[in-house]
Amino acid sequence: MANDVTKDTSPKSEDTLEDIYLWRRKKLAFSVLFVSTATWILINIYGFSSITIVSWAAMAIVSIVFLWGSLLRLLSKVEPDLSGLEVSDEFVAETVGSCRKLMEEMVRWMFRVGAESEWFVFAGTILGFWILSRIGNLLDFHTFLFIGLVIGLTVPKLWEKNGDRLQKLSKNLKDRSNEAYDNCREKILKMKNKLQHGTEEKVKKAE
Repeated sequence: MANDVTKDTSPKSEDTLEDIYLWRRKKLAFSVLFVSTATWILINIYGFSSITIVSWAAMAIVSIVFLWGSLLRLLSKVEPDLSGLEVSDEFVAETVGSCRKLMEEMVRWMFRVGAESEWFVFAGTILGFWILSRIGNLLDFHTFLFIGLVIGLTVPKLWEKNGDRLQKLSKNLKDRSNEAYDNCREKILKMKNKLQHGTEEKVKKAE
């Protein structure tokens, strides 16, 4: 019974990515943010290339692992246990499944916006992509990725805290935009009817 209670109250989550961008694992999320910030500073401020940074990181990791293994053999006369570094079939299957699910959701979203959504959703999507393209002309690729990562680590957490309030605001904006669209459409139809009626009267007078 004690083991069951321990399992139920465990804070571990099955989705590591979700834990990171919702800051459930604060140390891991902070590590991702710190490494990303340091990489961006090295690339954009100090002028290092991506290959140089990756090579240095690889050299540091290999050197640390070498020193750790040498000290372990020297002090305890035991070979290092590398069984924990194996990639399990379950992890590979979950990763592939997550990527496939993400791609399917992206395709569904594209068709849903293009074929099923209301006009303001379509217009907002096109406007968002246009703004994104303009931002892309002003920023380099590394800065763009860094900003995207920072947004990904802040917006979901803010949405989790203030989601209800933002949904109410979004609903109000949606209702107002629908009302404005209906009013504008009604005025256009009235003008169209007046023009058609005037044209018909002119044709009758001409006859």
